[in-house]
Amino acid sequence: YQRRVRGTTHAATMESSGEELLRDPAGDVEDEALVHDGEHAAAEGKSEGELLEEAGVSGEQRPGSASVFGTALNMLNELEGSGLLGLPYAVRLVGWAALGCMGVAGVMAGITGYLLAACMYDATGVRVRKSYGEVGKAVFGTTGETVVTTVQTGNLVCVGVVYLVLLGSTMHSLHSILQTDIVSHADQRAWTGIATLCVLPTVHLGGYHRLSFLSGLGIVCLVAIITLGIGCSLSEIHADGAEPMPDLKIEHLPTVFSMFVFAFSAHGIFPDLQASMRSPDRFGSVVSVVFVLNITVKLAFTLTGFYAYGGSTHPVLAANLPKVAKYTTSVLIVLNTLLSFALPLIPVFKNLTRLAAAYQIHMTGWRAALMRSCTVLLCGVVAASIPNFAVAMGFMGSLTLSFLTFIFPCVFYMKLNWERMSTPVAAGLCGITAVGIVGGVTGIWSTVLLITSPPNGD
Repeated sequence: YQRRVRGTTHAATMESSGEELLRDPAGDVEDEALVHDGEHAAAEGKSEGELLEEAGVSGEQRPGSASVFGTALNMLNELEGSGLLGLPYAVRLVGWAALGCMGVAGVMAGITGYLLAACMYDATGVRVRKSYGEVGKAVFGTTGETVVTTVQTGNLVCVGVVYLVLLGSTMHSLHSILQTDIVSHADQRAWTGIATLCVLPTVHLGGYHRLSFLSGLGIVCLVAIITLGIGCSLSEIHADGAEPMPDLKIEHLPTVFSMFVFAFSAHGIFPDLQASMRSPDRFGSVVSVVFVLNITVKLAFTLTGFYAYGGSTHPVLAANLPKVAKYTTSVLIVLNTLLSFALPLIPVFKNLTRLAAAYQIHMTGWRAALMRSCTVLLCGVVAASIPNFAVAMGFMGSLTLSFLTFIFPCVFYMKLNWERMSTPVAAGLCGITAVGIVGGVTGIWSTVLLITSPPNGD
C-alpha cells in the first residue's frame, strides 16, 4: 500500500521539459494494479494527503532508494531532450547573444531548482512537503495549490504539443528525403495531423509500468541523435570551415531566451527526485553537477551545429544533415517522440480524473478512453497551428515555464524564509522573478514576431 501511495503521488506531480523521458525517480514504476488503485482513489475524490494518512506513512517515513548517481542520471535524462535539436537555430537568430541566454537561463534554472528543493523542508530541516502543489498550498493556501497544479497541467499539455510539432516537421522532412509521391501534397500541418493519429494508441497502453520499456528505448534514441548531430557537424566544419556568427537581432532575443528556458526546465519532478534519494541532503550537489554537465552538452551541440550550417540552419538541426545521416536522425527523432509522447500526459489524465470525480463523473472504461483521446486531439489541433519547432519552444518557455522555473520557486522560497533571508539574497531572488516576468511577456511578443516576420530562408 505504501508503494501504491508513492506511485500515485509521483504520477500526479511528474513533469517533463523538454522530452522528454519521464521515469520513476527511485527506479520503480507502477504496475497496472498500482495504476488502477491510484486512479480508483482519484475517482473517489481522495487527496494525496488522505492516501498518506490512510497508509499511516508520512513523507519522512518513506525511505528513498535512489543513489546520488542514479538521481543524477534521471535528472539528466529529463533535461537532455529533443529540444536540443532547436538550439543551433537560436544562434542563427541572435548570434553570440544566444550563448549569453544559455548561460543565464542555465544558471538561474539551477538556482531555482535548488530553491524549490529547499521549499520541501521546514525551518528545522524536516521534510514536510512532497510536491510542487503542496508548496503552493503552504504559501497561498488552496488557491496557491490550484494555480500551481493548473500551470503544471497546462505545461504538460504544452509538452504534448511540442512533441507533435517536432514529430510532424520530422515526418515532413522524411517524406522529402525519400522523394516519394505518397501524400505528395501534404504540408507540415497535414503531417502533424498524421503524427497525432500515430501517437493516439500510445496513450491507451496504461501506466508507467507498460511505458517504462518504451522510455528506455527513447533514451537510447536520444543518445544516438546527439552523437550523430555533433559528429556530422564536426565533419562539415572540417570540410568547409566554420560559418561566421550573425549579427544580433534584438527582436528575437526574448524568443531565444524562452527556447533555452524550455531546454533547462524540469522543475516539476525535482521534489520527487529528492524524495527518492537515500541521501536527500546531497540533492543540491546533484543539481549543481547535472546542470554543469547539461550546459556543457548543450553548448557543444549548439556551437557545432551552427558553425557547420550557419545562416542555413533549420529550426530542427536534423534537416541540415547529409542525406543518410538526415534519414537516420529523422527516424530516430520519430521513434524517440513516439516512445516518449504518452509519458508526460499520464499526470494530465490523472488530474482530469480527479477533476471529473469532484463532479461525480467516474473516468473509467469508455469515458477514460474518450478523455485521453480528446486530450491528444486537442494537442494535435494546437500543434497544427504552430509553424515550426522553434516557435513551439518559444511559446512554451514563455507561457508556462517562466512561472514553473523562475517565478514560483523564488516567490515561494521568499515567502517561506523571509525572516531568515539576507538582503542580497532577497534582492537576487527578486531579480530572478523579474527576469521570469519580463521574459515571459516579451517572449510571447517576440515569438509572435518570429511567426509574422521569420528570418530570411525560412
